[in-house]
Amino acid sequence: MTDLDASVREFLDEVAAPTPSATGGVVGAVTTAAAAGLLAMCARLRRDASRASRAEALRQRAVELARADSDAYQDVLAAQRRSADDPGRAAALTEALAGAAGPPARLAELAAEVAALAGEVAAEAAPARRGDALTAAALAAGAARGAAALVRIDLAAAGADLAPADEADAHAAAAARHLS
Repeated sequence: MTDLDASVREFLDEVAAPTPSATGGVVGAVTTAAAAGLLAMCARLRRDASRASRAEALRQRAVELARADSDAYQDVLAAQRRSADDPGRAAALTEALAGAAGPPARLAELAAEVAALAGEVAAEAAPARRGDALTAAALAAGAARGAAALVRIDLAAAGADLAPADEADAHAAAAARHLS
């Protein structure tokens, strides 16, 4: 499980390590949390308490999704470690993969919300803060795109309905519209 209380250096070392601990879903969620934090800073500098509060709530939800994604992936690893001759292995793996699609599906939606808020903040920001808001939008849009890909991969591997992947793709497309 990923330690979200680690230093940035330790987290980046964990991401780069040859172990499946901090995977794409966790990194996407942490990236979304960073984007929301950047927005909170921009809003606070504008003395926009409402948007700062919204950004903080989004940041907290992204951190929660990082933990949820890590937990869900641990379930996939546990199912994969079951003996090949275990009669319940295939069903457990299918269930774990379908479950692993949940956190990134929620992340795609959340990242789209962050990107939309970033667009609002950028539209009203002074030039000195506009770049930060646009950076937040770009980070969130990238995280949404990655999350949508993870949803599709997990659901396809589980042989599950791909409708949630289509919805995640729509959220990623919506997030990308806030990049200018």
